[in-house]
Amino acid sequence: MMASSSVSRLVKHIRMQDDVALVRATQNRAAASALIPPPVLDIPSDDAFSVIVQLQDFRHHKLWRGQRLVHAGGHRLGDMAITDLREQWRCQHLSDYDNVRLHLPRASLERVSEEGGRRIGALQQVQAIRDPVVWHLLHAMLPALTGAANDSDTVYLDAVTLALHTHLAQRYGGQPVGRGGGAGLAGWQQVRAREYMLSHLARRLTLAEIAAECGISRAHFARAFKHSFGVPPHAWLQRQRVELACRLLRQSDKGMTAIALECGFSDQSHFSRVFKQIQGVGPAAWLRAQG
Repeated sequence: MMASSSVSRLVKHIRMQDDVALVRATQNRAAASALIPPPVLDIPSDDAFSVIVQLQDFRHHKLWRGQRLVHAGGHRLGDMAITDLREQWRCQHLSDYDNVRLHLPRASLERVSEEGGRRIGALQQVQAIRDPVVWHLLHAMLPALTGAANDSDTVYLDAVTLALHTHLAQRYGGQPVGRGGGAGLAGWQQVRAREYMLSHLARRLTLAEIAAECGISRAHFARAFKHSFGVPPHAWLQRQRVELACRLLRQSDKGMTAIALECGFSDQSHFSRVFKQIQGVGPAAWLRAQG
């Protein structure tokens, strides 16, 4: 956290699959002097795109592209911007803000879009637009910044990141929209995916490694798995972890923490939360009900 007598700023970030970074940034100018203007900041250049969504009204800021002022004013709650960080950008934050930012390397965009059938190396740059898909997908990732998500949710974060990649490539990169539906996994792929996930319940898994076991891309695997099993990979994985936990609760004298770790949960709190989501009650109450 960076703070002074006038302005406080807070930045949280995590790095995910394909070097994609998720960042939440806030600024509070409540005690700032109106006589001292905030500095103009150089935005670091990178071979990447920045996708920013406002989580509250951003009343006033200025943005320069090179030497040209391209925005002076505010952004509403939910507004989104895409910028190409290869260009020279500068900004001046003149009011409080709270936003979530996706740092998307060009190499990642190219690699994932190629899995979808067409390599995309550029995104249309936009300012202050509304995109409900990006809004909901980024909101789904926010718990990862608060500690409510953890290593055992990696497959879920991978799936959301993949969906975000795909949407951005299609809407702002010109990638053709694929046809819905499609076939499920082949019989041997269903067996392999199931066996692999069940044999690695206790450790961190990624969507990429499970898809590699089936010899297909992440995008193809995610679609085909849901078609075959009726639920996304992360949901199926969580159900299997809870089923294993139920067996251990009934058949062993292990403590809750030991069972949580053996089933792939990061701690007892995460175990209890997911168990209740699936079973309707916490593990202790469930065990008592078994008699």
